[in-house]
Amino acid sequence: MTRIRNLVIGGVLVILVLAGSGYLAVTSGAVPKPTAGVQDFGDWGSVTPHQTEVVTTFWTTNPYPIDFTTGNTLHARYSISLNGVTVAKGTRNRVDLPRGNTTQTQSTYIQNDRLKDWWVNFIEANETIHATAQGTLHIATPVKNWSYHVSKTHTQFANQAPILDSLSHAAAKTEGKYVRTRRVDVGPVHRNVTVGAEVQDVETTLGRVNRNRTTVLVRFRIHNPSKTVPIVVDPTGLRMRADVNGIPMFHSGSGVLSANATKRKLLLPGETRDVVIPVTMNNDKVDDWFRSHVRNDERSTIAVHTQLVVNPLGVGKPIRVPDGDGITYRCTMQTAIFEDNQTAKTTCG
Repeated sequence: MTRIRNLVIGGVLVILVLAGSGYLAVTSGAVPKPTAGVQDFGDWGSVTPHQTEVVTTFWTTNPYPIDFTTGNTLHARYSISLNGVTVAKGTRNRVDLPRGNTTQTQSTYIQNDRLKDWWVNFIEANETIHATAQGTLHIATPVKNWSYHVSKTHTQFANQAPILDSLSHAAAKTEGKYVRTRRVDVGPVHRNVTVGAEVQDVETTLGRVNRNRTTVLVRFRIHNPSKTVPIVVDPTGLRMRADVNGIPMFHSGSGVLSANATKRKLLLPGETRDVVIPVTMNNDKVDDWFRSHVRNDERSTIAVHTQLVVNPLGVGKPIRVPDGDGITYRCTMQTAIFEDNQTAKTTCG
């Protein structure tokens, strides 16, 4: 994020200018001052299984024929937090000021093992990203000692929830009436009957979230339009899988959470019932996704495959909702945590 990188580097540069000005004022009065600025607010650097690098480049101009170093004069501490979780921090005790015009880089590292903690807060904040940078700088010169503290916060997806919205829209595509005519040959009964299911409404809500697992609850309001044949609504009948940048994230679990459905899997002719089925994610996947997101310039493609399968009792094959191989809902999300000239946006929802 440009604002955050500007905060960290900008604080260091302010201290450099103050230190140079104070020293030169004591020794020789009004003279040309060293200057500095930001050449590149930041780029993602190397990405490993353990940490992700952020590289910032700044320039300095020293008009004097000698090199300056701050030594122990400057002490800078800074941190980057996402949704209240510190994911990167560093300390810098020395800034060199070579002769002439030069550029320098500084690296900060996102600690990937903190990302699961961030994910929990991110999901519980309705997928709003709160990014915060804080810096404390102290400088001691012959003129004066300064302490400087500043913080900056930037918010993304304040009114959007791309993860939950993608699951919700995929599940909603199962709404509709799915009926078949099947032949019943049981004892003396030989006739054609209408069997099937009608998905009248679908609602997706956030369930329990902890450091290890994220649960989304999908509620189906299912009606049995048949006049004669019950249908079996089994929790294993929901086949939902969400891949993000090709990484498997969410998948349908086992166990129906609604009290009535846990006791009775049969949906009798003419009956309508709400059935709640959990879809879960192992939060160990957050690290894999985050690294793919960074490598892809903070862009992710979400693909959610959904199909509900119900079984008319004793009349042959199950009925798939919808027909065939189900439906796949695709959307994208883009963040702007450290990418220049980029805004947070999503096509999900």
